[in-house]
Amino acid sequence: MGNVVRTMDGPVLLDFERASVGPPEWDLVSIAVKVSTTATVTAAEYAEFCSAYGIDVTQWEGYHLLAGARELRMTTYAAQHAATRPVWQAEAQYRVDCLRGRAEPRPWSWKGIM
Repeated sequence: MGNVVRTMDGPVLLDFERASVGPPEWDLVSIAVKVSTTATVTAAEYAEFCSAYGIDVTQWEGYHLLAGARELRMTTYAAQHAATRPVWQAEAQYRVDCLRGRAEPRPWSWKGIM
């Protein structure tokens, strides 16, 4: 979602930095955390995605490990940019606080960086 552009000639796929060759779970976790972690995707949208894809990665036994890694990656990304952009320091700190259990329960209100 968000990485497909409609053109007169058909769809164009963009931004493959989270794509991989191999087991699909890492790619699938990326959208699943948008439901459980940040609520930027609704439960209905996620259910439609799972129906189309054929599986729900949140039911996989390794989901929580990969979701935690994805959340950490999202947090370190924010911290990396906050180091040179003071306007994002509060967001980076908020994400750290969420991961450390010092914020409200999920889903958290993470704002987009960049």
